[in-house]
Amino acid sequence: MHRLILSTGAVVALSTVSLAAAQTADEEPVTLDKIVVQGTKQETTLQDADIAVTVIGREALEAARVTDFRKIDDLAPNVQFNDSSPLGAVYISIRGVESNAFVVNRAAVYIDGIPFRELSNSVLTQLDSVEVLRGPQSTLYGANTESGLILIHTRPPGDKFEANGSFTATTFDTGEAYYVDGYIGGPIAKDTLSGSVAVRFSDRDYFLQNIGATPQGQGQIDELYVQGRLRWTPTDRLTVNANAYVIDTDAPGIYRFDGFPVDLDRYNAIYSDGLLFDPANPFSPPPINGALRASDFQFVNDAPKRAEIEEFVGGISANYETGFGDLDLSLSHRTEDIDDRGFDIDATNGPFLAGAQLDGNDLINAEIRFSSPRDQALTYSIGASVYSEEETLVLASLLGPGGLDDFNPAPEQAVNSDDFGLFGSVSFSPASLPGLTGTVGLRYDEAKRETTQQAGELDLGFSVFVFDDLQLEDTFDAVLPRFALRYEPSDTLTLYANIAKGYLPGGFNLTAAQDGFQDDVIRYESEQLWSYEAGLKWQSPDTKAFLAGAVFFIEAENYHEISALLDDQGNIVSTSFISSDAAIESSGFELEGQWTPTDRLTLTGNLGVVNSEYTDFGRGEAAEVVGNPVKLIPEYDANLAARYAFDNGFFVRGEVNFIGETALDEGNRTGFTANAVDTQKADEKYALQKGYETEK
Repeated sequence: MHRLILSTGAVVALSTVSLAAAQTADEEPVTLDKIVVQGTKQETTLQDADIAVTVIGREALEAARVTDFRKIDDLAPNVQFNDSSPLGAVYISIRGVESNAFVVNRAAVYIDGIPFRELSNSVLTQLDSVEVLRGPQSTLYGANTESGLILIHTRPPGDKFEANGSFTATTFDTGEAYYVDGYIGGPIAKDTLSGSVAVRFSDRDYFLQNIGATPQGQGQIDELYVQGRLRWTPTDRLTVNANAYVIDTDAPGIYRFDGFPVDLDRYNAIYSDGLLFDPANPFSPPPINGALRASDFQFVNDAPKRAEIEEFVGGISANYETGFGDLDLSLSHRTEDIDDRGFDIDATNGPFLAGAQLDGNDLINAEIRFSSPRDQALTYSIGASVYSEEETLVLASLLGPGGLDDFNPAPEQAVNSDDFGLFGSVSFSPASLPGLTGTVGLRYDEAKRETTQQAGELDLGFSVFVFDDLQLEDTFDAVLPRFALRYEPSDTLTLYANIAKGYLPGGFNLTAAQDGFQDDVIRYESEQLWSYEAGLKWQSPDTKAFLAGAVFFIEAENYHEISALLDDQGNIVSTSFISSDAAIESSGFELEGQWTPTDRLTLTGNLGVVNSEYTDFGRGEAAEVVGNPVKLIPEYDANLAARYAFDNGFFVRGEVNFIGETALDEGNRTGFTANAVDTQKADEKYALQKGYETEK
């Protein structure tokens, strides 16, 4: 069916929960037993999955106008996408297990089978489906599946010619944005080979306006994304998919990880009004910003800024049906080069200090897996994975006034990561106990970390970072089990429970590797996590209503946290010191469902509630932080939406989204002030969409 949708109004991530899809009146309703969960690697239906999973189909994504990763978390409870940058650096927190810009994502992301550590919104074009799996998935996938897994599937080429294009213009208080999207696909060789090309170009102003003296002005983002796909089916048993894309981003006036004041009134009082200025004290801060004042969408920086990102990704996968099971192979290669200049460290209009970083990343991922047929009492899968990454990093600083070419670099640092995993899973459904299935999975993971640092210095004015000439190497390994039970007392109800272990391998703090620091500062240990979950999936006998829910408890030890490291004199030695002395506990529940009381009306909703807090912090700071909420985790999130389709083709859709109070940091860790936690207040947003839809 070909459909044209014309819509107007306020469009803000209109909610369609995982189990739903936009429907016209003559479409058959979506039910649990028709939704396939590809993330299980067994093409399990949503009704049969023994994990909490959200599946968002193409029509649901289009109806919700999902063009940004940050809108996906409206559609999945207890999932947050924390955006630290306008350039798509997205960090995913699931069920109270937080990720941020300084600690590697604890949730893995695969786009068309290719793993990613950081995400770009450009790939959210021509989407086919999105899957969100909560809880550790180490027996299914490789690195970084400790808290969960996000699978992005773009539209595969088909056996019929298809083309589309769109132009989108947006205006907001501080600027404008323009997007051009195009897609063409179809058969190349009859019945055996098809291909597609997708293109997106965007030219947009930064929604935050820099009113300081930076020569690049407010900030602008020009981005080009081109993707090509091939699908080859030489026989009924063999399918080969190839995928490649490039992203080229140029953003004058923007630094990817700029920091902004949390308390605007306090910031303006000090740097515009001179609240703390004492002419008799040469160390008191003068009113540097003068008449310039920061506001909700305006900030004050003077540092020269520019971000340039070039990324290339290529991957190939194959599936062969042997007759006694499926053999899957995949191989991908990804390179990324980032030149990011203009971190205004003093965060004012004064030309004191700015920073920059140049990143290079080269990543290879390979996997082989064999899965038995699904129509047996005993099913199994076994496989192996290899993950290799080479990363280089150069830090630079600018003291006083200057331009983009005046940053002084420190020596190059390099990190090599080689991960190898063996995994397997067995499920058994005994004939004597109808409806019951037990699953046992196991993964052995070995992670080798090798770090090289050249001798040199990074001058920050108030202190000098000294880099020793070092080569550090270590190997971290773990055995990761998973146990699950699923019981289906009827065709409409599924109950399940599972226990799974996840982990993040340890590593090294480069800038902490100096004389006078202990080995436990230079080296941090592997993070260990246990997740306990019980849930249900239910649909009404008439298939007009369904509900999915789960309760969970998570405990993590050797929890990786970021903090500043000081020497004996109180000087900052490292601003990106990772410790493994913390621990957290997280508990809560989630619900999601849909009800279609008539062919015209669809109601959807989801709710997630979580209590996540630190149970340890280590390094003499535990007394100040224990009991505080884990940062960047809202206390709750909820979404309700209703869509009504009229007989004449018009439709209307409304949505409300709620998010609870969220801690922005761990709280005081110095012991000098009260144990305060900066928070973001609870909030809600509303949206209304109206439009016209026709089969042609």
